[in-house]
Amino acid sequence: MKRSIISREGVGLSATVIQRRELYLSRVVTDLPTLVFVKKGIKSLRQNDLELDIKSGEAVAIAGAQAFDVINRPDHGEFEAEWIAFHPNVIRNYRPNIPGLNDIETAFIFTNIISGFSDAFRLARESITTDKLISDQVAIHRATEILIWLGEYGRKFKIPSTENISQKVRSFLSADPAKDWSAIEIADRLEMSEATLRRRLSSEHSSFSEILIDVRMSFALSLLQATDRSIGEIAREVGYDSASRFAVRFRDRFGYSPTMLRREASRDRNGTILDRVRT
Repeated sequence: MKRSIISREGVGLSATVIQRRELYLSRVVTDLPTLVFVKKGIKSLRQNDLELDIKSGEAVAIAGAQAFDVINRPDHGEFEAEWIAFHPNVIRNYRPNIPGLNDIETAFIFTNIISGFSDAFRLARESITTDKLISDQVAIHRATEILIWLGEYGRKFKIPSTENISQKVRSFLSADPAKDWSAIEIADRLEMSEATLRRRLSSEHSSFSEILIDVRMSFALSLLQATDRSIGEIAREVGYDSASRFAVRFRDRFGYSPTMLRREASRDRNGTILDRVRT
């Protein structure tokens, strides 16, 4: 059975990660609110002074628009985790019945997971990944049930911001990383001048070029870890005609060359299907 990253429009994405070697990756971006169940091994997340270790049998809810240094540590030769990234509309349309829930600002670990939570997670994943006939209404209901369970632990995902220009830019670029994007084209789509776009990005401590590189490298990371495509093919899929220039960008971003990462992950890849959720 092929490992895959699969999306369902309006619901979210889901995948299984299997890794047999410990590997450190810097500033891995989680664009969408995501819940990760660790099945084997330990997942370590580092962000400034925050250090989280999620052990086998535990789960972590990660807020959207977060960047962590990530280490997946195998136990007895294997690390395995399953995750769901929620479509923004699922978060926006959820109306919790429990008052006073705390927003997940960065990440929150769930320990002592009960069977009901695990069952809800399994069904939500199935609604995204299965080829069975499951209606959109049922799929959204199952994804929302996960949010209800988070509420049982006193937590909820924050409603995605509509004011964050950086996230809006990431959304456009993520839809087609290979496209020859320009700041003026994005500014036109956002109905503002290029100068205004650059000024607003600067106020969020970002820039168009930084976001474009990060989106492309994050997509490349997924392809390197989960597909058998050549490095040259991956370079072209993220907008680089030169594989050597792509390799320099990738090493600058993650601290590993594409060749080294491919060699470390080569025993674990079985191919992938990768779709992206439009926000």
